[in-house]
Amino acid sequence: MKLIYQLAVALVLISFASGISNSQQKKSAIEESSFRAREVLMAGIKAIGGLEALQKIADVTRELSGTRADEGQGMVPVLPRVVNPPATNHPKIKSLRDVRGQRTFDETEDVIFGGQPIKVRQITSGTTAFSVFEVTKNLRFPVASASALRAGRFRRYPETLILVAWNRPETLRWQGVGDFDGRAQNVISFADVDGTEVALYFDSTTGLLTKTEVLSDDQVLGDIILGTSYSDWRPVEKLTLPFHITDRVGGAVQQDLQTSSITLNTHPPDSLFAMPEGYAKIDPVQPTPTVKKLADDVYAILGPYNSVFVVFKDYVLVLEAGLSNRYAQASIAEIKKVAPGKPIRYLVSTHFHFDHLSGVRSYIAKGTTIVTTPTAKTVIEYASGASHALRPDALSLNPKAPIVETMKDKRVFDDGAHRVELYQISSPHVGEMIIAYLPNEKLLFEADMLDIHEAGVQPAGNDTVDLAKQVKKLGLNVERIIPVHGRMGTMADLEQALANWSAYK
Repeated sequence: MKLIYQLAVALVLISFASGISNSQQKKSAIEESSFRAREVLMAGIKAIGGLEALQKIADVTRELSGTRADEGQGMVPVLPRVVNPPATNHPKIKSLRDVRGQRTFDETEDVIFGGQPIKVRQITSGTTAFSVFEVTKNLRFPVASASALRAGRFRRYPETLILVAWNRPETLRWQGVGDFDGRAQNVISFADVDGTEVALYFDSTTGLLTKTEVLSDDQVLGDIILGTSYSDWRPVEKLTLPFHITDRVGGAVQQDLQTSSITLNTHPPDSLFAMPEGYAKIDPVQPTPTVKKLADDVYAILGPYNSVFVVFKDYVLVLEAGLSNRYAQASIAEIKKVAPGKPIRYLVSTHFHFDHLSGVRSYIAKGTTIVTTPTAKTVIEYASGASHALRPDALSLNPKAPIVETMKDKRVFDDGAHRVELYQISSPHVGEMIIAYLPNEKLLFEADMLDIHEAGVQPAGNDTVDLAKQVKKLGLNVERIIPVHGRMGTMADLEQALANWSAYK
């Protein structure tokens, strides 16, 4: 018995010693990875101008312009995906990073698809974050915190990104040797204060930062890499900074920008980061769906993306599933409360733009038939097969093929008590678009062509003008309008938007 006890003690001691040894080995491996990553980062700091020069930066201002080729927008989808999809926008950007004050300012001017002009200033200052919409004269406040938004914006450009990584030494890790544009790269990573893990690629010859990568879960494309590359490095005072910046989504170019000027230490006034007077304030829309009864068996789901659902005798029909699969799951739960026991048999997706298809996977998982346009069908089928290992959703856990029915011109759902008329139109906003009309309720449901803001000037574009023409052409007797974006409205809101558009032009 004594011998057995002695053997047991010996085994425990051996196991304990082995545990210490393994722990030391792991610690050594982590330390080695961290030290090696720090060496690469130090070489990158030296290549850009040195730590002292970087730390002396009070603020940096850039003027940029170029093209945006968002494959999730435009007139037709870019599938199969290509490296260089056609441009849809031509943004002009002013970007400022107040390093000393930890404030950010980004102003973008463009004309979005459909003809609507935009001029937006996005600002973080202290604990406040807001966007100023110049055309519509309103202020909007994001759901995300100012600290999270600021962290992402300070990662945008090399001189601030490198300092952020330098100040997070405990998270630095060596990732290995890679390749970018045929050049050998030293690859390291770090975790930012908001939890985002960023891979940094440094040219092994010049030491310059050439690319950053972040793993992301796209609701349509699935698990993808968001990448930003830097080139055309030029001297700016004592620093060397890139004048060409390219953003990629899963390898496809999304934005390609050329810098016309970079200026340092201009000491911007506090007024640049202040909320302007006389602008209407729009509170953040929480990502939680709220059900509102519109008529017997007709309901709106209001939130960041609005939907409508109709409870027919034997099933439920839903109009639109945007924003995200998580939001769609919450919407489905709300529908089930209103119509327990009835299947959600149909989902109508108005058009192929990715943000409007970002919740379809949740409905596919339920076996719902998707009614949509031929071009949207290709995107839905692609989305249904995308991998979501990073953040599994309902379809990941219950894979099945989508059931998609396409329509042309007109389709009607009618059980004698309820009627929904679908019309496929061609719009300046997208090649194929579906609008829904409920004649009993004199209700129009539409996407993107008319956004009705809670306050401020109602925006419009060529697509808004076309919507008004289509309503008249189809002879729809509309009293209420529910847009996917914004509040519920009336024909008066459409008329006001058209008047604003006429005045703006």
